[in-house]
Amino acid sequence: MYAERREYRKRKGLPRAWWVFILAQFLLVALRLDDIGKQPGWPLWLMAGGALALLSMCIWPAVRLSNGRTRVGPGGVTTRGALIRRHRDWLAIYDIRMHPNRAGAMVPKHSTRAYGTDGRRLPLFFVDDRHCDDLLEEVAAIRAAGAAWRGTPWTTLPEAEERIRRRALRRESRDWAFVCMMYSYLLTVPLFCWRISHGQDGRPLLLLLWGRCRSCSPA
Repeated sequence: MYAERREYRKRKGLPRAWWVFILAQFLLVALRLDDIGKQPGWPLWLMAGGALALLSMCIWPAVRLSNGRTRVGPGGVTTRGALIRRHRDWLAIYDIRMHPNRAGAMVPKHSTRAYGTDGRRLPLFFVDDRHCDDLLEEVAAIRAAGAAWRGTPWTTLPEAEERIRRRALRRESRDWAFVCMMYSYLLTVPLFCWRISHGQDGRPLLLLLWGRCRSCSPA
């Protein structure tokens, strides 16, 4: 019963918060391209490359939802995101665990990850409470199937637990740094709007993605 192959794919569309984020990114891209296009000295290849990079950030969530999946079988666990395919053999997997998320409406409340003995984790796309009716039961089924396919039960190794803990602390530090960066970015939006409403060029220094830094004097 538990040793059957499983595949997890998208069952629901993007949440509303993601669509708001994508729309905001498209608006920022349009504003930046219009601003850069009015300035002399910018090479065409740089403008095209910057536009492509920003647009790829906008469409990445949709591509990941369309192509992403997680497959569980006798050979191990295979995940596929927007572009990258990753595989772990059962003997290389230390444990499979469910974790809560703290990103609000943009991500599921709980998701699942496979851990190696080196502490590295492999997110299992769509094995979450948004795409599984009973996530606890699904995780238990995956663990039971894995134990049957690899021929050994799941055991606890103190050294592996320590590696997982250390990597989790490093990830949390990076996450907080990213949150602080995003807050500092969002704080420039009122200044951006104020300058545009007063007939200026709308180029506060912290809002620049590329470009030459110059003083915030009126245009």
